[in-house]
Amino acid sequence: MKKMTLVPFGGLSNRIFAITSAIGFCRDNGFRLKVVWFKDWGMGAGFHQLMEVLPTDVEIVDAQWTDYRFDRPRKRNLWMPAIYQYFAFDRRLYEKEMFGNMNYDSYGEMFRPFDAVYMNHCGLFYEYPGMFRELKPTKSIQAEINRLTEPFLSQRTVGIHIRRGDLAEYSEKKSPLSLFISKMEDELKIDGRTKFFVASDSTDEKKRLAERFGDAVITSFKEVRRDTKEGIIDALIELYRLSATIKIYGTHYSTYSQLSAKLSNIPLEVLLNE
Repeated sequence: MKKMTLVPFGGLSNRIFAITSAIGFCRDNGFRLKVVWFKDWGMGAGFHQLMEVLPTDVEIVDAQWTDYRFDRPRKRNLWMPAIYQYFAFDRRLYEKEMFGNMNYDSYGEMFRPFDAVYMNHCGLFYEYPGMFRELKPTKSIQAEINRLTEPFLSQRTVGIHIRRGDLAEYSEKKSPLSLFISKMEDELKIDGRTKFFVASDSTDEKKRLAERFGDAVITSFKEVRRDTKEGIIDALIELYRLSATIKIYGTHYSTYSQLSAKLSNIPLEVLLNE
């Protein structure tokens, strides 16, 4: 049977988009899928510490030292994995090609003629009904999500996602805090009892909103860390808490905002300072 090896990279939402896309693509194009998950400075947890995969024909492994032949060839590893990959795979798709002008619709045409293909990816490239049901949080993480989102069922809760982190300068310019404040004020005019679940990698932004809106803001003030297992688990919980709200006001150029809305098919309005 034809086989695809996928190495997802980037943050949590980027990887979820890539894996769920690959599951559907492989199912529809006759490939068996293997996913090799590498931890790095922005991903401090293994896949199986976070999630479970539902399709039984999909193999997802947390990379061990023997799996580094599958790693993305780059300067930090002296491009050495490319040697193994050249001989092991008939077709390879790396970031340079992925970030080029290639149309995602061409993936099928590009991969179908080959029996063993390899790709790096960090986003959505194939959509199909129910795709975000293919992965689910572990039972213990899901139990915590259920506990924290239970109050949302009895109150009008709007999601707020403010991306800062490594994109702080860019995102503050494109999606400044003032736009979120304006939308929150509008929502309170609609219903003064509205609550806001605020997810952000900026504790400062969370504090500013909490100071302005008081008890209307629901959030966590834990230190945001992406290089630890605990930090990634917190990010996953926030992602699903966002998806349990009635709508989301999100940040420009954020896959986290996009994924949180797609998980439960709720409206997303990206706030953009034109």
